Amino acid sequence: MRQFLRKVRLTASGSGSLVINPGGIQTHELKISFDVSKSISSSQNSAKIQIWNLSEGHRNAIGKELDDIVLEAGYMPPGEGGNVGIIFKGQMRDVEHKRDGPDIITTLSCGEGDRAFRKATISKTFRAGTEVKEVVDEIYKQLEAEGVDRGEWKFPDDISERKFKRPYSMCGGCKREMDTLGRGKGFYWSVQNGTMEIIPHDGYIGGIVLISPETGMVDTPTITDNGVKVSALLNPEIRPNRRVQIKSETLEMNAEGGEYRVSQCDYSGDNRDGDFVVQVHGEAIKGGKVDEGKKK
Repeated sequence: MRQFLRKVRLTASGSGSLVINPGGIQTHELKISFDVSKSISSSQNSAKIQIWNLSEGHRNAIGKELDDIVLEAGYMPPGEGGNVGIIFKGQMRDVEHKRDGPDIITTLSCGEGDRAFRKATISKTFRAGTEVKEVVDEIYKQLEAEGVDRGEWKFPDDISERKFKRPYSMCGGCKREMDTLGRGKGFYWSVQNGTMEIIPHDGYIGGIVLISPETGMVDTPTITDNGVKVSALLNPEIRPNRRVQIKSETLEMNAEGGEYRVSQCDYSGDNRDGDFVVQVHGEAIKGGKVDEGKKK
């Protein structure tokens, strides 16, 4: 698929709704720039989004009446479906309006699952013999009540054998309790595009995206101790917890290449000019399992 027409669309909602740059490619679109950082860890994915020359009414609504943010980006080739998709879905933490010459730039600082991470709590004791999945289900109910949807959950193969031998009590923030469970029971959990996802420490979910010079690879990959770093033209299908297949002469020369789990990705760019890319940190998959590298 050819990639050359950029699209960046932002939807803000709350007591009302505002869509900036709706529809296809338009000559009068407002400029939007973004830096989005996402990973497989439970630390909140974050976004810095800048919008040029919003109307006074929309500036007044952003961050007051409109708190929920969905950011979509990608390419829209003529006559084809394009690859525009969600790269961030969360809540505003802060908003700032600043004049720069003739322009007024609105800067949004946002976090994925921000409301749930701050407000969702649980206080409950489970009987001895309770399965881990049952405890996770109870925690998720509290996160769901604060706006987090359920995504794909994939636990370690032996999770049914990891029952609690003694009564298990929780009292506090749901994020902290999920972190404790994940460390002890061998899985990662995170909120991705507004959904809670779970993967084994050495596993992954979802499909696979090819990254090669023909599909938008930028420069050459860098080999790490347990995987690779690579940049590509922005593709929202490249996300944490999922796989990429990387084809490059550099990797082949070093007996590397193949499939990698995306452990971190950073999207950056705007809908006018300059870079419009995703930077990927991948962990090598060998024998169907992820090589997590040296443990510190």
